[in-house]
Amino acid sequence: MHRPPYTLTFSPYSRRFCSPVKTARGTKETREGIRISLCDTLGNTARSEIAPWEGFGCESLNRAETVLREFTGKSFSEERIFDRLSREADLPCTRHAFSAAFFLLKNPEAAKAPEPPNTAICKLILRNSSDCAETIAERISRQQEFRSVKIKIGLSPLKDEIRFCEKILNFAAKNFPATKIRFDANGAWNSPEALTALTSLGTFPQLEFIEQPLSVSPENDAAVYALPPSIAAKFALDESLREPWEMPTKTPVVAVVKPLLVGDFPRLRSWLAQKENAPRFVVSSVFETEAGRDILRFLCRENAENPRALAAGIGTREAFADAQ
Repeated sequence: MHRPPYTLTFSPYSRRFCSPVKTARGTKETREGIRISLCDTLGNTARSEIAPWEGFGCESLNRAETVLREFTGKSFSEERIFDRLSREADLPCTRHAFSAAFFLLKNPEAAKAPEPPNTAICKLILRNSSDCAETIAERISRQQEFRSVKIKIGLSPLKDEIRFCEKILNFAAKNFPATKIRFDANGAWNSPEALTALTSLGTFPQLEFIEQPLSVSPENDAAVYALPPSIAAKFALDESLREPWEMPTKTPVVAVVKPLLVGDFPRLRSWLAQKENAPRFVVSSVFETEAGRDILRFLCRENAENPRALAAGIGTREAFADAQ
């Protein structure tokens, strides 16, 4: 039995990537976040993580620390912390961290969920701007134990990126046809013409989907949803999905869900658990530490038999120089 009041400790961190992570939004060399730990009056402890990510409508770490400092060194109830968070809607990562920590405190076995097998994970293949398609294809060939792999695009002009993708897909068809390929554009483009051009890649059987092809806007999202069903099934939204349950229930567009960026953890968990009348989904990482991965592993295990669940995008543990 867990009894309030609860107490809080937290520790900021900065981790260096083994090699810079390049996306259409720029280059990241480090990952900053905050680990939190909740303790109840019986001495039980649960950990979680605040891990905002640029471009996802998240709070800054400074704003998150302001809230944490209000509660550090004091005793508080669960109701009190969520009352505080409800007064400011733009604290999704902080709200997730507390929601996940309270859930794990009450359900300690959930924190012990194992890492999914490689056959249930999509592996991120890191790419530099100078990497040619042949270089990336060779890296993919060493990762065939994974069900699918993801490559960042949007680093070069559209026509060049389409040729880059075509070369990889052709190489995959000849050399590892069982591996599905995901391309993540991170909203690199902002025109209907770009979306039309990218649909040509949908003819390749190895393409699983193209993630966030256009920048976030209601008009761009509507353009993706309006694609013919067979083509829409080759696209996914990510940065657009702060509340994935707002997606059309019958859309074939894939939802790439980053739990650490979704503020309403109970509602997210309920939405993921649906077996039908909701889009296919991917549980996805934001380069968090093991404190944040506890909840990702739990959600993967909880949805392992869900027909809507695609290979999880959490194969990022080896991205850092300080492995955890």
